[in-house]
Amino acid sequence: MQIGFDAKRSFRNFTGLGNYSRTLLETLADYYPENTYRLFSPKINPSDPRISAFLSGRNFRINTPDFPFNKMPSLWRSFFINRDINKSGVDIFHGLSHELPVGLSNKIKQVVTVHDLIQIRYPEYYSPIDRTIFTLKAKQSCRQADIIVAISEQTKSDIVDFLKIDAQKIQVIYQSCHSQFSNFEKDTSLGFPNYNFQKLILKYNLPKNYVLYVGTVNARKNLLTLVKAIEQLKNTPDAVNLVVVGDGGDYLRTIKKYIAENKLEKVVCFCPKVDFFDLPTIYQNAQIFIYPSFFEGFGLPILEALWSEVPVITSEKGCFKEAGGENSIYINPHIPEEISAAIKKLISDTALRKKMINTGRQFAENFRAKKIGSEWIKLYGELMNK
Repeated sequence: MQIGFDAKRSFRNFTGLGNYSRTLLETLADYYPENTYRLFSPKINPSDPRISAFLSGRNFRINTPDFPFNKMPSLWRSFFINRDINKSGVDIFHGLSHELPVGLSNKIKQVVTVHDLIQIRYPEYYSPIDRTIFTLKAKQSCRQADIIVAISEQTKSDIVDFLKIDAQKIQVIYQSCHSQFSNFEKDTSLGFPNYNFQKLILKYNLPKNYVLYVGTVNARKNLLTLVKAIEQLKNTPDAVNLVVVGDGGDYLRTIKKYIAENKLEKVVCFCPKVDFFDLPTIYQNAQIFIYPSFFEGFGLPILEALWSEVPVITSEKGCFKEAGGENSIYINPHIPEEISAAIKKLISDTALRKKMINTGRQFAENFRAKKIGSEWIKLYGELMNK
């Protein structure tokens, strides 16, 4: 099979959607090298170490726009890419993040991954123009696609409810995470899961013991409630440090103002930019991973934490149990007292921590890259045979 991908985010995004794209493409190339994988993207930077590691040794063929469309990457990606796709000879074209090019030939089978429809469910988190554009693209792509893949049952339900798409057209395939999160060597002589941790303490000015949050710092992710929970534990036997890996704008400034007003600077550590290759070690040395988001399409950081053998506290309802399994702790994300109580419970109960680590790792096996890759190859094969 020759499969083409809208790979813009694979080369230009190094958070959620970019990580999803790279992990899926790496999985397909590593386990099914007999296929041809064409990556369609605006200009790329192969000298970036993250990109060179992604491309290294894999049978990707990269298509970028010619002049003058290299000066108009958004227009090329939405409309003028069709000429390049048709010339490439691909059998299937896969939009990895919510959209397909308008008017793509129906001789080419079309797949689109939809991660979430948060702009419809929670419009207050988006500007009117972004909300309109994201929704129009999602509607057009879902109607145009031969099959839609949702990354969770929650997202499938939202596609049916909000976009009025027939559920028979939608398949759920979960995502995996990078193998680095499950591959680490314990060094008991240091007392840390990974020998690199002492270097990272200096590199990022980390405390030796901490609970961890990873994600964009915006209102939907709800970091302020977690900070309030940490504040409630201050000056108690259960006091903890919080490490925040992620960056943000106005909401982050609101949080930092709250931290300054309540003298929490010594217990909250911000790491706005962390090298991806350092992130697994930061996970693996956390006491607890806490993800109090109000809503997600899936919640990949939860899976990264389970692979890293860290117990998880996250939000009830929505998709979170799909990512966290039966043995994570689920809280009302609006109530800081529930979060602080869950932290206290995990800090003090060694047996519970051990159980959650073991069962969490077992649950994460459901998301092994090889398993997820086989589901995609099956889908592509069935689509080819229709």
